[in-house]
Amino acid sequence: MRRFYLHTRYDGIFYAELVDPVSGQKLAARSTGTKIRDEALLVIAKWLEAGIPTGRARKPRKLETAVGIENILKAIRKTDLNSDDALRIVQALKDRELIRISAVKAGNASVDFAEFLEEFWDYTASPYIREKLAHGHSIGKRHCYESMSRFSRYWEPAFKGHTLDSVTRQDLKDFSLNLAEKGLAPATINKIMAVGTTALVWAFREGMIPADPTDGLISFSGTAKKRGVLTPLEAQALFAHAWKDERAYAGNLLACTTGLRLGEVIALKREDIENRVLNVRHSWSDHDGLKCPKNGETRRVPLLPEVRGVLLALAGKNPHGPDGFIFYGMYENKPAVPRVLLGGLHHALEGIGIDAEARGIVFHSWRHFWAAWMADRMTADQVSRMTGHKSKAVFEEYADHITEENLEEVGRVGREVFGNLLQFKKGA
Repeated sequence: MRRFYLHTRYDGIFYAELVDPVSGQKLAARSTGTKIRDEALLVIAKWLEAGIPTGRARKPRKLETAVGIENILKAIRKTDLNSDDALRIVQALKDRELIRISAVKAGNASVDFAEFLEEFWDYTASPYIREKLAHGHSIGKRHCYESMSRFSRYWEPAFKGHTLDSVTRQDLKDFSLNLAEKGLAPATINKIMAVGTTALVWAFREGMIPADPTDGLISFSGTAKKRGVLTPLEAQALFAHAWKDERAYAGNLLACTTGLRLGEVIALKREDIENRVLNVRHSWSDHDGLKCPKNGETRRVPLLPEVRGVLLALAGKNPHGPDGFIFYGMYENKPAVPRVLLGGLHHALEGIGIDAEARGIVFHSWRHFWAAWMADRMTADQVSRMTGHKSKAVFEEYADHITEENLEEVGRVGREVFGNLLQFKKGA
């Protein structure tokens, strides 16, 4: 049996086809790198003795190994493969750390990217959301609604015609830079980018695409626009002013003296009020309805007697009954819409000569107001536990219930701070 075949090509260089002595199979032709026959024969003799040089390092490989690779390649060329088969082959190469990136042009990866994103943020249809909820993670309908809005406004027109597997890191970089050129704030750009990057990371993790195009992307940083905060004298004047809606007065007074979020305020019911403590068990969202507070943590906060009286009086005026929402709305099963409290705040601010928009005053400003006044008189741990500001580290360290001693201490400080600051006059 012949051990090789030798021939020249159009450029005059000799090429050799080595023969497997076992099967008689010829390997793909390889260049000897010379136009001289005797030199070509010497090269072939070296290959047969030491192995065939392959790869960039020209590391010698035994003839039987080279034959095995030829058989693999022939099988791939001849076999009817689908996208799943291709992904398995790619994954096998990745497992051996032979490749890092790849592309597959069929199956789930070839779906329209816009359609993929639209389903991804559909609360009722998304496999991602179903997975999150099944594992006990919190993801609200409002978050999905806002993500869907950002998808429709920014992602859909920019990526029209793209398939899931065709989106590259460069596409994402160009998209983010285009958002920056529009003059959007860094925090806004990051939220918009998260709509697509979250979905792409999940698709990669699920094996829908063989590479993560978000790897290495840099988020935008910058100084966020600060919320305005009233001075103590302004707050005193505000609550001494006549308010158009008693619900707005009570809700803002409560937020000022406890640091509660707007959704937590309007979700309160009579049953949440104890003698000196308020139980923050729920938050309200128009998309989710009654849900757990942010971070999934219920908490207890001290309640000043004067504020407690205002809340109980308001609960007694609920046309749907005293056991409903304290901040009642038009319907028995829904509280007042947020604009009742926020609009009342802006109207009262206007009444004392403060431009809410120019000053950046929003309902959330009360959390900053409360924290700022209490921070000098309490530890950071106490403040964060009252407001529900919990990073993972803080949560793990302070997961136990707040003790009565802590509540009493915070309540005492609150009475000292706000008892002199506010006059607790009722709204008109």
